[in-house]
Amino acid sequence: MTLLRKIWLFAVAYVLRAIDYVTCFTSQYKRAIDATGVKVEHIRIPSRDEGRFIRAIRYTPVGVTGPLPVHLNWHASGWVLKRLGLDRHMCIKIAKDLQCVVLDCDYRKAPEHKFPAAHNDTEDAVLYAIANPSLYDAKRLTVGGSSAGGNMALSISAHLGPERVKGCFALYPAPHVCTISEIDDVFKSNDPNHHSGIIIPNHIMAFFLEVYTNSKEDTENPRLSPILYPQEKFPKHVLIACGSADSLFDTSRQMLDHLHQDVDDELRKTRSFLSIPQEAHEFNNFPEASASIEWRDEMEEAAKAMIRASWSS
Repeated sequence: MTLLRKIWLFAVAYVLRAIDYVTCFTSQYKRAIDATGVKVEHIRIPSRDEGRFIRAIRYTPVGVTGPLPVHLNWHASGWVLKRLGLDRHMCIKIAKDLQCVVLDCDYRKAPEHKFPAAHNDTEDAVLYAIANPSLYDAKRLTVGGSSAGGNMALSISAHLGPERVKGCFALYPAPHVCTISEIDDVFKSNDPNHHSGIIIPNHIMAFFLEVYTNSKEDTENPRLSPILYPQEKFPKHVLIACGSADSLFDTSRQMLDHLHQDVDDELRKTRSFLSIPQEAHEFNNFPEASASIEWRDEMEEAAKAMIRASWSS
């Protein structure tokens, strides 16, 4: 890659971040939620790299003592956008309604940090929770995320295995990361009519992949394309949710098909897919219609039910 190309990619990343910051800031009211009963703290999680920490927001129900179940969340970003705190609505609801700790974790972004930087940060965050039994009940540990965060939630659940990760919630994830030449075949919307969210243009998808991946070999690594992990590596409890208009709908559905390969009826029930009609990418964070808010609430209820069920497995 030429120096001029690198400069161009960095410039595009900064422009996208600026636009996204304004969008997120001006739409905060769409994600408003009463945080009464939940303590919100900004913490730093130790990284494997000496002297470096991972930022996180910890949501803890007030008045509950003892090590609590813990759910770790990673936001959508395309591995580029800096959005810690975007999932406040979902994190507060999970912490409050399930009386568990939620760690909304940051991770390094491209183009400054390429694969596997972000994925290493997810592993370090989970291992931090496991290593602190006085704070978190690691026997009831679940993970979740949206888009790139959903990719990493699926990835870390299989990477660490079902003995350590009891459940996984992936919202419009990218379980199959392809090469740029394959994008048009892999990512396409089958339902252009939608209430809320966006259909990610494939040239933006190509940008995300170019700045985060190093080579074709990365796309064939299960950590980046978790659909390549054997299904038995995943937890018993998995919920995948995606809008029917989302260009990641097909790959999300294929992920569930993979999780159902050669499994018994019980796993077919505990590994499920929620198809959300006429909604696109990030409909829950940027709802434009009452139907989108209703589906956001239903999706969060399904996620809570999966997390609760995983605690008894």
